Amino acid sequence: MTGWEQLDRNPLTAAIAANDTDLYQMHETGAIFVLGPGAAPFTGWQAIDANPMTCAIVASFDQMYQRHQTGAIFRYTGTPFTGWEQLDRNPATVSIAAGGRDLYQLHETGAIFRYTGTPLTGWEQLDRNPATVAIAAGGGKLYQLHETGAIFRYTGTPFTGWEQLDRNPATVAITATGGEFYQLHDTGATFRYLGTPFTGWGPMGQDQATSSTWCTALAANHPPNLFVDIVFQLAAFGSILEFNE
Repeated sequence: MTGWEQLDRNPLTAAIAANDTDLYQMHETGAIFVLGPGAAPFTGWQAIDANPMTCAIVASFDQMYQRHQTGAIFRYTGTPFTGWEQLDRNPATVSIAAGGRDLYQLHETGAIFRYTGTPLTGWEQLDRNPATVAIAAGGGKLYQLHETGAIFRYTGTPFTGWEQLDRNPATVAITATGGEFYQLHDTGATFRYLGTPFTGWGPMGQDQATSSTWCTALAANHPPNLFVDIVFQLAAFGSILEFNE
């Protein structure tokens, strides 16, 4: 319950994301920063964008993406500030998720789409449930969270292929990576999925009695040279923490 190392404490930080090598943070101004391998906590963050339209970031494998307030989606091509390729521009888009080399988007209607490789037109629909409020992806798997706290995993058949894993009304966020899947409760408690639907969830991080301001977002990655996932929390006042088992 105590294995968290602090990596930053910037009150402007609004979101975090991680891929196999890097950790990213987005400020409420839209600025994006990266902490690369071996970079020093607090001082080793490098700016890669400063677009005030940016409202969300996700990352996976060797890819990193941002979503704008207009619904536009961009992929980072490696050059700070100028290296962003547009993949879509749908105003209905409210969320994006990435797992492996796959990218997904969630519309305000609950519709879920997977990117098939062609910018703007290459999106395949996988579901359309109006109760869906969040998506997460990792390890070749896609998950959705309903407003009731119900969690489902995609089994491969569009629209009908969704397996329920939990139904806890306290759940407010989900994240996934190469080998694991996690949920965050409104108490600040973090849980890892152990493989059994509904009952198979193991606690990690802070105790459930912690204030709800403790943790506001989760991110995770699975570096290729390690046998365990690395989980990050965005906590109160912009604190970014890394979980060490």
